[in-house]
Amino acid sequence: MKEDKYELAQVGLGAMILFIGSLLAIASSAYVMIYQLEAITQTSQKTISVATNEAHTQIIYVGGWVDDAFDDYLIMIEYQSLGEDVITDDIAWVLWCELNGNMFRRMGFLGDPVGSAPQGTNGEMTTIWEVGGEIRIPDTLVSGKRYFVIVDGGVGTGNGVGANCGPEYIFDNNIPAYYSIYLPNGGYSTQEFRVNTFAVGESIT
Repeated sequence: MKEDKYELAQVGLGAMILFIGSLLAIASSAYVMIYQLEAITQTSQKTISVATNEAHTQIIYVGGWVDDAFDDYLIMIEYQSLGEDVITDDIAWVLWCELNGNMFRRMGFLGDPVGSAPQGTNGEMTTIWEVGGEIRIPDTLVSGKRYFVIVDGGVGTGNGVGANCGPEYIFDNNIPAYYSIYLPNGGYSTQEFRVNTFAVGESIT
């Protein structure tokens, strides 16, 4: 009888140890699951925040005009962002058009000097400046502000060559031109240009 009780006690002690071990394992697993869930949640929130900022970072085309009697446009844009301001020199642009199966492209970065641009308050040829502000290239574009931009026709980079895709060119050939702005975070916007009446100061559509 004593041996039976001893064996039962051993079985009971073993079951208790097993039970306590199971509780510890369950508690440990729960802790790991909770930690992983918090980490996933934080990562998801961060990803959503970044995606939201990038999704709401954009350039809005406000209007455009024929700037000179040759190859320049003057356009107005608005920068909108939930994130940080963007450095002007990091914003790329492309002006292109197609005629008789031939593609013409003019490209550069906002703020690049152009010989036909107006002279700013600092003596530099200014291709972008804040609406209502001094004629001076801004270091960054600030969300909610509007800017005038000189868009030069032609092909290539720098001062370019020719007048391809400029106001007179697309008017004479009755074709559209397209202007795209590329933000450093990957966002971009494209605007179609059409000149119905070719004269300095006339609106482009």
